[in-house]
Amino acid sequence: MKKKKALSLVLAGILLIAALGACGAAPNNPNVTQTTTSQDTQPAPAADTSEATQQETGLGRGIILALNAETPSVAPARHTALIGSYKNDMTHNGLFRFHYNTMEPVPDLVTGWTALSDTLFEFTLREDVFFHNGDKLTAHDVAASLAYVRTHPEARTFHVSIADWEVIDEYTVRIDTGVPDARLFFDLCSHANFIMPISLIEAGHDFTVEPIGSGSFVFDEWIHGDSLTFRAFDNYFDTERRAKIEYVTWRVIPEGASRTIALEAGEVDYIMDVSFPDIPRLEANPDITVFMRPGNTFQYFIFNNDRPIFQNIHVRHAIDMALDREAMLTASLDGYGIPIWHAMPPMFAGASDEGIRSFDPEGARALLASEGIDPESLAFDMLAFNEEQRRRAEVVQSNLLDIGIPTTITMIDFAAWLTFTLGDTFDTSFANFTVSNLQTLMRTIMHRDNINAQNRARKDHQELSDLIDRALATIDTGERIAILEEASKIANEYAGFLGTNMTMMVRAFNANLVAPEIAANGSMFLNMVYWAN
Repeated sequence: MKKKKALSLVLAGILLIAALGACGAAPNNPNVTQTTTSQDTQPAPAADTSEATQQETGLGRGIILALNAETPSVAPARHTALIGSYKNDMTHNGLFRFHYNTMEPVPDLVTGWTALSDTLFEFTLREDVFFHNGDKLTAHDVAASLAYVRTHPEARTFHVSIADWEVIDEYTVRIDTGVPDARLFFDLCSHANFIMPISLIEAGHDFTVEPIGSGSFVFDEWIHGDSLTFRAFDNYFDTERRAKIEYVTWRVIPEGASRTIALEAGEVDYIMDVSFPDIPRLEANPDITVFMRPGNTFQYFIFNNDRPIFQNIHVRHAIDMALDREAMLTASLDGYGIPIWHAMPPMFAGASDEGIRSFDPEGARALLASEGIDPESLAFDMLAFNEEQRRRAEVVQSNLLDIGIPTTITMIDFAAWLTFTLGDTFDTSFANFTVSNLQTLMRTIMHRDNINAQNRARKDHQELSDLIDRALATIDTGERIAILEEASKIANEYAGFLGTNMTMMVRAFNANLVAPEIAANGSMFLNMVYWAN
């Protein structure tokens, strides 16, 4: 297999993510009926995955993957972590899933849908779906799963587009958004809205211990701090997308160089979190494939806006002007990414350039002086939860010291970070959010309703929140983009957090593995992975 590498990282990033920014207007148009039996229409980026080819190449054995952190939970609706969603993708299904190439919703558990109005949608379910416990999926499982989500605050961000639902018959369910909501079909792809058996939900089953779903893999074992194991589900409903390997083991290896060595030594077959300094070395190895594409993970720097020093907009602007995004990207990701100065990813339709600043340390010093602010009085701490963030923090520390602001860096593990940053006891932190559309991103990390949830910057801006609500309720794509642009301008000026870069999505794996579906959000669709020999 040939190595795949972006020819122009910045240009490719702009083109791809702009395409991802199409807001999926078609699924939200009223009075439209769509029936789909073919799951995907885009060509795979890698080798032939036809059944004949798979039989010729000797399928069967499993794979071992390495990643840098442990999932906080294996249960849908019990976390907001991207790494957790990768596990949920293996064991569960939603009514829809994201297409790996376009990141648009495509049917998964449904055969078709009808928009009865701007707010009411009717979905027809597949009649050949079984859960891992042997139960057959019906509309009652869908209703019970949607009700289950509401009992877990971790998932509320992904459920607010769903106001109500109704079981029409065994294989038909209606979902009401209450008001027009452009997020519905994206939310139905979310791990939080994955479907589980009503029998287990009503029995009080602990899905954090045994995550029963209908996915292509069955959860087998979790050795905390070490590994998770899954095995193929032989009764998976979609024969074309049935698992092509016997098992998947996820190993937790926090240190990037150790993951690289493990892949080179054959101790693991696939590494998710590739250490960027090791990319040239891996590309030079004929036994390893490096896959790279522009990603849709938004990296940003959070101010705790409840802190008195950060309630001063001039302080936030001065810090913004002091940060050298290019140096941060080079130090943390060896330049594999796109530096940004925007409050929202600028590749999406609806993001605005108006109100952004640029790298200007002299201007930052002048701004603080004109406002009578002593830089030494602004001392604060920065949280980081991985080595890339630590390197980025070291650049920020140097940048801010250059304008007279002293800082410290505190490393914290990811699970603890998820909990700690929900409160107001930290100063600043690095964070990332993988996006599929701009309106959902803004609703999640900017809306005042999500303070104490994923609005970790604790931005309490009523006008901005009102604009986000208007955008979500606007079905017409052009009108929605105009509202998002207005909201983006306010977000740029307010600077409640600072965008730093968009990442490159990089995976490295044994050259004998065929991995035909790898998405910009990092999803690997492991049911489609197989051994070529």
